[in-house]
Amino acid sequence: MRSGKTIIGDVDWGLILIYLILVSFGLSTIYSAAYEPEHPFLFDMSKEYGKQSMWIGFSLFLGFIILLLDGSFIIKNSYWVYLVTMTLLLLVLFTKPINGARSWFGIGSVGIQPSEFAKIGVSLALARYLSIKNSLIKKHSGKNNSGFSLSSTFKSIKENTPILVILGIPSMLVLLQPDAGTFIVFTSFILVLYREGYAGNILLFGIVSVFIAVITLLVADSSFFIPFTKVMLSGKFGVFLVILFLGLLFYLAISKLIQPRERKTLYKALIGSMIISIIFINVVELGYSNILQKHHRDRIDLVLGKIEDPNGKGYNINRAKAAIGSGGFTGKGYQQAKLASANQKHVPEHSTDFIFCTWSEERGFIGSAGLVILFMTLLIKIVLIAERQKSRFTRIYAYSVAGIFFYHFMINIGMAIGLAPVIGIPLPFFSYGGSGMMSFSILLFILIKLDAERKSILQ
Repeated sequence: MRSGKTIIGDVDWGLILIYLILVSFGLSTIYSAAYEPEHPFLFDMSKEYGKQSMWIGFSLFLGFIILLLDGSFIIKNSYWVYLVTMTLLLLVLFTKPINGARSWFGIGSVGIQPSEFAKIGVSLALARYLSIKNSLIKKHSGKNNSGFSLSSTFKSIKENTPILVILGIPSMLVLLQPDAGTFIVFTSFILVLYREGYAGNILLFGIVSVFIAVITLLVADSSFFIPFTKVMLSGKFGVFLVILFLGLLFYLAISKLIQPRERKTLYKALIGSMIISIIFINVVELGYSNILQKHHRDRIDLVLGKIEDPNGKGYNINRAKAAIGSGGFTGKGYQQAKLASANQKHVPEHSTDFIFCTWSEERGFIGSAGLVILFMTLLIKIVLIAERQKSRFTRIYAYSVAGIFFYHFMINIGMAIGLAPVIGIPLPFFSYGGSGMMSFSILLFILIKLDAERKSILQ
């Protein structure tokens, strides 16, 4: 084991500096958003900025403790962290609902959200499993690199089942709460799997799935007549017909353009893809109609343009965009926000989900662009850290952290500017909330610690 002095010397202080800048900007924005003249003290525990100061302090303490741990200790206990966080996800389902969801443990006036910490458990467990087992396929080399093969996506069901279990258990538990936002964040791990050896088919499958899901949601509640008949079908069946038509075109293309010895495999892939697509359409419609709550459906419909109600169902997005636009090019100045502030309350959740609106109204386009650049710098730096690792565990974990941060950053800002449905995803290190602040900090400091020992951790 190397000396503590050497390890401290290998800490990426640039990453810590970015973290401290983001945390400071976040706290100052919360102070501005929730400020009340009767409570000017930053550490007033009766106000959001006082509580956030406490959470930041506690997160820094946890970060310091993580830096004192041995990297191998973190790796060896990855599965235990996963088990503990999954247990918490299960237990929270038996708590009293808050705003229609069982997502919080209430401890006095403090609430703890297990789904935030589950991201840590999943990241560690996935990195642990993939670093021990050669479970991900490698890209084709030499043999059978012509045509399509299902083995290009899965090496074998037996080897990949643990991956599905690691990702599937928290996803199902989160859906039962229900917490659609966190469920979406768990899909970020597909980026990790792609980086670790999956052929492009799985990423292509994900993109196609999103496209089919959007089309299904757009036409699911509509109906149409079959041409030249009086038979009326729902929009879902229209998508079925399109898939069948495309399948026929691909079948004809394969039969005419592909060599006979390769057709059998492609026919199987085509039939399998069509069956999976039809099943997927039904799952999307079922989940949309029977699992999502009405306000979630309304938010999705607003983003898809199916409904327009700027002063009703679309009020949040309407006010959020108005606040961002009112900041102009240079902003109104610190504590000068009129729409995204505690006094006016035009923008709901202006210190949590829509904190970007407060920042943008005060600092304008220049400040907004600067914040985006700062987050992109954080993400790029994490990816560069991942690529310099000799340890497969650390590389996989680093990409997990990058994926989680990217999804939160992309969706949160997307919500504020009307490009994503409002699903309650916080902006890392910015939004008010103890669970988010601690979980994001723990994720980052574990990476910093593992990276500091990159010359000695070879697993």
